[in-house]
Amino acid sequence: MALTTLSLSACVGESNGSSSGGSEGGAGGTDVTAGTGGSLSQSSSQSGPSSVSSGVGVGVGGGGGEGGGTPSHPFDHCVEGYRPHPTDSSPEMKDGPADFFPPGNNDPNIVDTTVQPEVLKWMYDHSWQDAHVEWHAIRGCSVPGGGGLSRVNICSFTQLVPEDQNCQTPGDGYQFLVFHRHMIQALKQLWPNHSEQFTGFPKFPTSAADVPPQWRSAWKDWDAAALEAGRIGDEIDKPENLARFPDEGTLGFWLQCNVGQMLRGATNMPWVGLHFVLHAKWARPGNTTHGVNNTSANIDNYMFWKLHGWIDNVWEKYRLAKGLLPTDQKLKDDLVAQCREMDTEIKIIQEKLDPGEVTDPNEPLPVESGFFHERVRPILESATNLCTGCHAEVGANAKLTLGGHVSSRKIVDGLVNKPSTGGGQYKLVVPGDPDHSWLYLKASGRAETAGCQQSSTAQCITGVMPPSTGGPTVSAAQLEVLRQWILDGAEGPP
Repeated sequence: MALTTLSLSACVGESNGSSSGGSEGGAGGTDVTAGTGGSLSQSSSQSGPSSVSSGVGVGVGGGGGEGGGTPSHPFDHCVEGYRPHPTDSSPEMKDGPADFFPPGNNDPNIVDTTVQPEVLKWMYDHSWQDAHVEWHAIRGCSVPGGGGLSRVNICSFTQLVPEDQNCQTPGDGYQFLVFHRHMIQALKQLWPNHSEQFTGFPKFPTSAADVPPQWRSAWKDWDAAALEAGRIGDEIDKPENLARFPDEGTLGFWLQCNVGQMLRGATNMPWVGLHFVLHAKWARPGNTTHGVNNTSANIDNYMFWKLHGWIDNVWEKYRLAKGLLPTDQKLKDDLVAQCREMDTEIKIIQEKLDPGEVTDPNEPLPVESGFFHERVRPILESATNLCTGCHAEVGANAKLTLGGHVSSRKIVDGLVNKPSTGGGQYKLVVPGDPDHSWLYLKASGRAETAGCQQSSTAQCITGVMPPSTGGPTVSAAQLEVLRQWILDGAEGPP
């Protein structure tokens, strides 16, 4: 099996200070040297996942540590794990989700759930939200339309781009599993007394009783394909299910990838799309600041860890059934390698990040009118259709904004004659031609039969929208409004 090696090293110095104040040391003391330390060997072959050769280096950075005192010895969290955060023993810190409402709206039907404020602060202080984005983005650099939502032009760091790219190989599926386990384990090390926040669903949620109270009024039953896939995940250790996945990488592909994507050469893989439908299930239109489908901040969300924890549980059950243990050295080395990569990306972020355009949720939007603003936009922002739970003003999936705190003029400008990122040769909206407009094809459920052909800038992601419902939710009357807008020239507000 041919292997291509990607070497990443980021050595984080944490002081072992004696005082209890201050924040846990982390990326602020990062010293990055590409090509040394832990090396991640990534396989683009379909015969198995990536492997790791160890070679851990430890460096001491400035300003790290729990107490901010003089370090007594270098501390490498990738190898030794994180020490408990001071807030873990604070009586003020709570368990379970924290409620989050958009400014000026305390409607219980629009509440979203985040991890506790102490965890949010730590993740922002240590650039975890941005690092999660860049980790995914660098795995799209060689994929048509890739690079994702990178804010540091991550693809320009060519020596760091993995050979295994997003949903192309079992190696990528395996790295997806290892990276998210690294994050889960790190957070449980930091907050061992509050680890429930990072513990997954014990089983695939099939009823409102399986989710936090904040989400029960919004519960909708799964479609048959997602429900069956969830059952397979819960029963992954049964012989007939183990037989579907010859290695961890193939399992990771199945758990990670989008509706309709298939692993080349796989002959016995069931319906693909669990990761995406779980994310979409808890999209909250009108409240996406920390939304589970806001790709720039989804790790803020309590439900992110519920769903990724469930995925991790499925993987661990698979490993145990295959005779693999959490203590296996290969897994330990792979976790170190993913930690090193994340630290490398954090270092790049802290040196290169462009703050970009900042959206002020309190800034008034312009007064607008016209057919799109008055007839089409309400369809896109409907709580039934869920479009803006994934395609809001920030962190929009597929870089596509369909609503939120943004003007109708800006939405239209981002649609008309703009290329899609998942519709191959199709543009998002072609004035006068709804049948060749990817937005209309997706909304109508016709994308799967539209003859999409992958281009140099776009894949073909033809699954239905929204992905958690099993079929289009736009009514026939609403679809006719969208079609008429496009037929009439797809004009924006006057």
